[in-house]
Amino acid sequence: MSSREVVEAFFERWGVQDVEMTAALFHENITYKLHVTSSTLPFGGEWRGVDACRDALFSLLEEFDYLRYEPTIISVRGSVVRAQVSFRYQHRRTGGILEGTRRLVFNVKNGLIVRVNGYHDAQLVEAFMRLTEYRLATKQLAKAPQLPRRERQGSA
Repeated sequence: MSSREVVEAFFERWGVQDVEMTAALFHENITYKLHVTSSTLPFGGEWRGVDACRDALFSLLEEFDYLRYEPTIISVRGSVVRAQVSFRYQHRRTGGILEGTRRLVFNVKNGLIVRVNGYHDAQLVEAFMRLTEYRLATKQLAKAPQLPRRERQGSA
């Protein structure tokens, strides 16, 4: 696959939140760096190796529901693919909404992703996470939706 096709496959797989299929596109020496402080965002900072990057993806899914995830490839120059993602995430435990656009720079080697740099509006994400920490500490949690009660069936 070309560099563009590898990144398109990444977006297709991650868009349906298939962590294992997404991780299958990672080079064994992958580095994923999210340019937001790791003290503010549990999965911020730098992750190295397939297992660590897979864990980071699972961490994202544990914290957020993806309400909107719309990637666009901006440019391709050899092995470097630049993209942006318009997103709307909902924090699972508090119900808070984080919305914006992030930039991603992929480096592809031999048909696998060897490096990803992710750039968010750091101040927006950090403020959102501080509010989230406050809501968690003060027990301002989202209520799980009520499921309809099942009617008991009579015996036959």
